[in-house]
Amino acid sequence: METDKPLVSILLAVYKPNEVWFIEQLISLNEQTYKNIELLVYDDCPEFPTSEELIKKHITSFPYAIVKGLENTGSNKAFEELTKMGNGELFAYCDQDDIWENDKITIMVERFLDKDVTLACSDLSIIDEYSKKTADSITEIRKRHKFKSGYSLAKELLITNFVTGCAMMVRRDIAYEAIPFESTLIHDQWIAIIAALNGKIDFIDKSLVRYRQHSFNQTGILAGISDKKTYYNMRIEKFLECFTSLQKRLVDEQEVKEEIYKCLLWIRARKRYFNNPSINDLKIMIKYRRFHKISILVEFILPFLPEFIFKYIVALTKKGIL
Repeated sequence: METDKPLVSILLAVYKPNEVWFIEQLISLNEQTYKNIELLVYDDCPEFPTSEELIKKHITSFPYAIVKGLENTGSNKAFEELTKMGNGELFAYCDQDDIWENDKITIMVERFLDKDVTLACSDLSIIDEYSKKTADSITEIRKRHKFKSGYSLAKELLITNFVTGCAMMVRRDIAYEAIPFESTLIHDQWIAIIAALNGKIDFIDKSLVRYRQHSFNQTGILAGISDKKTYYNMRIEKFLECFTSLQKRLVDEQEVKEEIYKCLLWIRARKRYFNNPSINDLKIMIKYRRFHKISILVEFILPFLPEFIFKYIVALTKKGIL
């Protein structure tokens, strides 16, 4: 173990993992070229506990610990608990069904030689259910996904998250500052916002994770949206809940304070327009269209749009055509 280098805590949340995929992930962790590592596993499914024998068999290069949750709390809470447990100077968040390139941690740790860097993230290649590569970059399947590097990126991360949890590494102090995790956001977006408010985000233009796309993925373009009702609940009501919470959580952060206020004006206008279309609310939506131009194009006609046409638009968007 290279104790002269920073300790990296791999934080792995599991929930009834597919055994084949889980083994592939464990092997990829065990084969990391970086040697000062600890693995912390949080099992979020007490009814069907993950096999400790699998972990013992495939993790032989560094120490590990397993924590069993008393009840299923979801990935956000699982990663929050792991964050509290981590001993490393750097935290690498990990999903149960991807595959890490063997130099992932080595490459990422090097970025933190720049003391301004609070979070490093990389591109991801895409694999299918049979571990066959289907795309060299996540940008091939998510056409609007744009990676960015630098300072003052918090405002952009409020709306569009370009940081994927399994492809990021963050300083321990930043991760601690993010606790408690924001319940209305996925953990990676919330941590990225906190990191951006405190320094520099560094993008690595290399696919360091083989990201598995399958029917059980939690995230994706318009995930969970199938009709006008689910669109309203997930793209308007949930956004309103999120930014109302962010306004309270980040009340002292001048960098994003005004942006959150404008976002709330935009979301509330969208909500009113959906339920009772008016010219005044449409003007507000157009004024703040920079937040999400596609939303305005869809929501301008959404109240009048037949359900079957809207479902067709959703299908094209999920395929990345729109």
